[in-house]
Amino acid sequence: MKKKVVSMMMAASLVTGMLTGCGSSAAPVQTTDNGTQADASTTQTEGTATEGAAEAEASALPEMTTDEITLTYMHFDNEQLVNAVADAFMAKYPNIKVETQAFSTDGYNDTLLNLVQSGQMPDCFMILGNCDFALSNALLGDMTPYWENDPENENILPSINNAKLGYYGTDKKLATPIKFFPDAIYCDLNVFETLNIEAPSTNWTWDEMIDSFKAATNTDAGTYGFNQYHSLVTYYPVAHGSGCIGEFGWDGTGYNMEQWAAGVNQWAELVNGKYHAPYGDTDEMEAWTGDRTMWAAYTGKLGFQLDAWWTYLNLFDTPDYRNRGMEWVPYTTPVSDDGYVFGVLDFGGISSSTEHPREAYELLKWMGWGVEGWQAKLDAYQDVETYAELPLYRQAMPCPITMDEEIWKEFQQSFYPTAQTRTYQSVFDPVNGEDLVTADEDTKYGKYFDDFFANCKNPVPFGDCQIPGFSSFLSTSYFAVGDTLGVEDQVRIEGKNANDFVAELEQKGNEANKAALEAAKEAYAMIGIELNY
Repeated sequence: MKKKVVSMMMAASLVTGMLTGCGSSAAPVQTTDNGTQADASTTQTEGTATEGAAEAEASALPEMTTDEITLTYMHFDNEQLVNAVADAFMAKYPNIKVETQAFSTDGYNDTLLNLVQSGQMPDCFMILGNCDFALSNALLGDMTPYWENDPENENILPSINNAKLGYYGTDKKLATPIKFFPDAIYCDLNVFETLNIEAPSTNWTWDEMIDSFKAATNTDAGTYGFNQYHSLVTYYPVAHGSGCIGEFGWDGTGYNMEQWAAGVNQWAELVNGKYHAPYGDTDEMEAWTGDRTMWAAYTGKLGFQLDAWWTYLNLFDTPDYRNRGMEWVPYTTPVSDDGYVFGVLDFGGISSSTEHPREAYELLKWMGWGVEGWQAKLDAYQDVETYAELPLYRQAMPCPITMDEEIWKEFQQSFYPTAQTRTYQSVFDPVNGEDLVTADEDTKYGKYFDDFFANCKNPVPFGDCQIPGFSSFLSTSYFAVGDTLGVEDQVRIEGKNANDFVAELEQKGNEANKAALEAAKEAYAMIGIELNY
């Protein structure tokens, strides 16, 4: 249940303000667990859920239908969460029935294609990985007139509009991010305390990050600087390249791989210099830990783990890790001159064959980036009674895509530490029988999370979800150029210079992109949609 920390005096003044404010039903009076009354929003400032919804109502979007219709939404998301959002959507639009179709990622695209071929295409759906599948089959409908006339889309993660994510280099908005997981470079504060060195600034530069990896590597203490699930090679161009909005120096029209080459060379130097922890299932790992299958981030002797956002609540914030003395806190990837950081984005779109594109767009927005949908998600994530055995927030919970201040405040303070004065209490953790976030954790870790959330909201995603031809480029060129080893291993193992591959890879990458765009243009021409690029 949602809980707010408001004094009796503040609650009284808020209630009075609501009564005199006449007509706002978006901020109802709620009763907290201690019996005091609290407004559902301490302030009504620009960017709040109330005004976001009001702006949407005043938008240039066509009116929603009043006819009785059915919409289908296909996804590989958490089924319980999606159903909760669908219920909230149907409560607002009682004339619309929503049918959700949940499938695992294994075989997801084949299932989607089978539904298309059998005339059962969902009205809107999540896209799994490689964007070429959806583009070459012309599965995505043109939602440009809805997207560009919806004022709510002016208050979302800036990179979505600035980098034109979901346009795929064309003049049509065919998809958009609907789930956001900022990448995190987790720092174990306990390692730095053990080594008696200061943890780095949360606003670190790339060089300061590398220096911290090296400082955390200590032969006498048996510690290593970093381990990676996501790679420095991916991060480097985003952090260094001006105008870079994707892997390998992608700028929206082509690859500029000089920064990629510098990243590969530096990564190889760090691995060969023993700043990277031993890889799993190796003699080196067994010599370090006594267990060749050990995960480096579970040893308590690792400075940094480069990983996905869900790793924190799913693993690092559990008693299993805390009881081993680890104190993991997140840092963003170093911010580029353009303000970008790296993050994981799952995309979604409306069907090119839906009979209800306006309503499908609205449903997709609820499932993805919209304020109303996110409020429904927060309500479900905070429901620790229905989901007592395994709370939804411990099941790969993403971050908001809306920039709504109140949504973000409720999100962070409900599930993560903060050094700010709390408006929302932490949710209860029914598995461990205590609040998910304690006052001590606010004191020790709050500033790290405050800075992380302040810096993470301008993400650039992996290439396969936003660059046509990217997956083909990887399989036919990047992992198969020169000899039997991939390019990165040729640099790390054979001592080659990544700069020697730049010209060839740029050419092949740009050719793959052009071929994918041509295939998409032909596919869309067959259904009467002209793609220009």
